[in-house]
Amino acid sequence: MFGKALKVALVVLIISLLGIIIYATVVFNRPELMPPGPYHPRALVSEWQGYSVHPWVKIDPTKQYTLRIWGTRWPMFRDGYGYDDLVEEVIDEFQAGYPNVDVEYVLLPLDEVGKAMAEAVENSTPPNICIALFDPSLVESGLVVPINMFICDEPRVDIKATPATDFELSSLQAVSADNRLWAWPSWIAVKAWAGNAAILREAGIDVERVMLYGWSYEDILTMVATLRAREAGVPEQYMTYGLVLDTTATHVLDTLMEATGRGLVLSEDGDLMWQGEAIKSSLSFLEDVKAIKGFPEPVHMMTERMLELFWTGRAAVIGPVGPGFLRHVRERQDRITGSGVFSGKETVEPVLLPVPHPTGGMGSRCITVHAAAIFTCPGKGGADTAYLAVRLAEALARKEALWLAGELPVVPARTEDRQHGFEPVTVPDGASRRFLLGAAASGRMYRNLSSEMKEKERILREQEISPMMNLFWRGTLNPDEFERRLFESASHATKNQ
Repeated sequence: MFGKALKVALVVLIISLLGIIIYATVVFNRPELMPPGPYHPRALVSEWQGYSVHPWVKIDPTKQYTLRIWGTRWPMFRDGYGYDDLVEEVIDEFQAGYPNVDVEYVLLPLDEVGKAMAEAVENSTPPNICIALFDPSLVESGLVVPINMFICDEPRVDIKATPATDFELSSLQAVSADNRLWAWPSWIAVKAWAGNAAILREAGIDVERVMLYGWSYEDILTMVATLRAREAGVPEQYMTYGLVLDTTATHVLDTLMEATGRGLVLSEDGDLMWQGEAIKSSLSFLEDVKAIKGFPEPVHMMTERMLELFWTGRAAVIGPVGPGFLRHVRERQDRITGSGVFSGKETVEPVLLPVPHPTGGMGSRCITVHAAAIFTCPGKGGADTAYLAVRLAEALARKEALWLAGELPVVPARTEDRQHGFEPVTVPDGASRRFLLGAAASGRMYRNLSSEMKEKERILREQEISPMMNLFWRGTLNPDEFERRLFESASHATKNQ
């Protein structure tokens, strides 16, 4: 009797287990058949894979949530519509679906948000969302939420996941570390110098070809020599210069080294990357330009005249420039035209240009990726709050990219959104568009993966490289001595770590 009952119980157990397995399999393949929750098959698999935040997190409709956003207040308006309006519009749309969520936001200047975030993460008090230049060194804090479970290989409307194919691959690579995605890519900016196309064409430069295929140090030197020959006998106050560069800190050298493929001073292992022929060729190029009088005098102070010379049509190339440069130049020209004030020169034809690379080599394009990262606070909130932050961050990242692409020469990270950007006011011709799209697709973002290496590189730049660049611009430090001193400084720092 007991044996028979045991057999019946075993059969019932097996049938029950098979039923559970079949149900779990069906629900796993059709997630919408079961409400979100901790026991959803896909939720269990996500937790097993190490993702506590996933599309099957349950949101409590009776709970009041609060999300905090940090970002950059872009000083641009179109018909009275500014960045604050954009953020509030995204919040209103989000709260229509989640009325129990309050959203607060703080907008900081572009050059302050990175430092503020690093301090907040160090103090374990980050906002729920930060949309800014992506900083992978923050990942090691353990407070950044990976979003892999919200991005899929193929479209899936049932779980509201976004196809990975929607994004430019380079943008996903920029927010990746340890095989995980740490932010929603928003938009891509290309590291560039800027040129006056009219002057460059007069000096024999095929501007469109340069935008598409790049140019070498030799191309620049030839252009400078051509301008010098044409300007023979012209008084200094009317002279046109080949290059007018920013001599502040390490900005110019940064872009030149990025173009050689060595955008980081120190490798992930702490080895010096800026050494040997790579850095000496870049410095020698600048020295050669100086020798043939391609810079305005005094060279170490030319930053102060960079924009003025460009605006008045007396600079062929300036650099480096940020994503707002073309807009800035065009707004100024519109003001001059509208006021009827004579600018003193013909209208400038501004274009973005790739940074030159060593002669005989190939140039490496460099990009920056702005993204919306999601954070958790120890002891506060939970997976449900982080889930809401992920959803809001995606909407904010996309809306920002669409708006900025209409105001600045930047590339939305989502390929399907690009038809809405690149208006004539920011990208005047097809070659510029192809330059930006090509660089966005093939460019690389150089960022320190660890906070320790990030800090070491910052100190090396500020305390060693920047002072040496000042001496170099003044003509008291040659490329060989520069390379030797930098190697000694990096070696000394490594020994004392």
